[in-house]
Amino acid sequence: MSADSACGSMHAQSRAITRGSYGRGWLAFGLALAVACMPTWAEAHAWNVPYYLPVPLWLYAYAATGTLIVSFLILAFASGARTPHAGSRPDPRQPVLRIPAAALKAGQIASALFVMLLMVSGMAGTQNPFQNISMSGFWIWFYLGSVYVSAVLGDIYACVNPFAWLLRIASLHFPAIETGRYRYPQWLATYPALVPYIALIALELFGAGRPRDVSVFLLAYIAYALAGSLCVGRERWLEHFDALGILCRLCAKLSPLQWLPLSNGNVGIRLRNPIADIAREKPSHMSIVAFLSFMLSSTAYDGLRDTAPWNRFFWGSIYPHVIHYFPALGKNYALAGEALLIWQWLTFAATGVAYYVLFRMFCALQAIRSSPSPDGKAITQQFCLALLPIALFYHVCHYFTLFLGQGRQVLALMSDPLGLGWHLLPALSTSTEPSPAQSLINMGYIWHAQVLLILAGHILSVYVTHAIAVRNRDLVRASVVSQLPLLVLTIALTISGLWILSLPLA
Repeated sequence: MSADSACGSMHAQSRAITRGSYGRGWLAFGLALAVACMPTWAEAHAWNVPYYLPVPLWLYAYAATGTLIVSFLILAFASGARTPHAGSRPDPRQPVLRIPAAALKAGQIASALFVMLLMVSGMAGTQNPFQNISMSGFWIWFYLGSVYVSAVLGDIYACVNPFAWLLRIASLHFPAIETGRYRYPQWLATYPALVPYIALIALELFGAGRPRDVSVFLLAYIAYALAGSLCVGRERWLEHFDALGILCRLCAKLSPLQWLPLSNGNVGIRLRNPIADIAREKPSHMSIVAFLSFMLSSTAYDGLRDTAPWNRFFWGSIYPHVIHYFPALGKNYALAGEALLIWQWLTFAATGVAYYVLFRMFCALQAIRSSPSPDGKAITQQFCLALLPIALFYHVCHYFTLFLGQGRQVLALMSDPLGLGWHLLPALSTSTEPSPAQSLINMGYIWHAQVLLILAGHILSVYVTHAIAVRNRDLVRASVVSQLPLLVLTIALTISGLWILSLPLA
């Protein structure tokens, strides 16, 4: 497969204080004050090890709020009406690192073989999730690894996408896969990709945790890719239907490395200013707004779902009303478990809608403050990428303990991928587990790393918002004042993220 075809989806998408501020300042202060009565101890979500915060949570909230406000003031007043390099374009004379087409093809084949290994191990191997490579291999190495590597190294996933290679092989026997049978309606944009993305997160949250489920999901995804390509064509499917490809493409916008198509199927990599490139982006489709909102909301819900306050709220406040109308549930624990599952599904959906509506509401406020003829939808589409660093960094913050907890099993799983007692790599078959004392010692570092990750993501979001506002002065006339609603939203998301992290598990 040529590098141009492998990276086509990536490059196609890449082309596509005033008086009133005091009220918002008091609102931000109130948000920070609201956490004064919150718990002052946290619990590591990967190991369920309690950790008592060295200072009350509200001090972290005050510090985070102050940092965001100071960052906003520095950007708004020290830089004036311009962001460094906001209007610059890549220098064509800049050195480019050339990646040969053969290396890209080898990467695609390797990734496709790895996906096949995950499917085989899930079906034929042990169903113990800790001994089968399909669980760690899919969730940590394939899903999370692809997203985080893309955020650091650029959209490498577009060039080694295993599903793109499998579709290309299938198109040799079924040419309709390459061209499709129907014209794709442009108004759909990337809405179709939301369906497999929601299914992926639902599998993580509500699945039984069996390796076989991973195999079934991958088989279903391949069938979805084949059916979609037969309908609209391979390139259209990669651009509008491939949930993981779109997720990696979005996260790659924050990378300082840009991947460019070269002659003879080669690909080049060069440095860039990601903030300047984001500021130059055309308004995104509302489907991208929904995609980013769901990325943020699903991660927040995952962190909140298994906490003690959330479960107390259901059993103490919701379930008694359910028993009042359905007395039989009070003595039937199986049905009570089903009621809890229904509650979790409903709140999962409600959380996704709430984050989407919340962002649109604050964008509408920004439109009112910035223009005599407000257009909340236009503001939402132009500023939606400000959600990207918040969603990505909170995603990393939420899952990096999983890397620490399961990443050490990589070598042992490579030696026995199906969990059948093999020793394919005897020297790598042993792994060391951390002692409880080591876990307790490390909890302080983990908590503060999570705090710094959340804060870094929100500071970057403030910077992105400012760069977009400066770049689009026709849409946002009063640059500083117009950014205040999104600043308040950023502060609220920061405090809520810290609060969720501090909650003890049920």
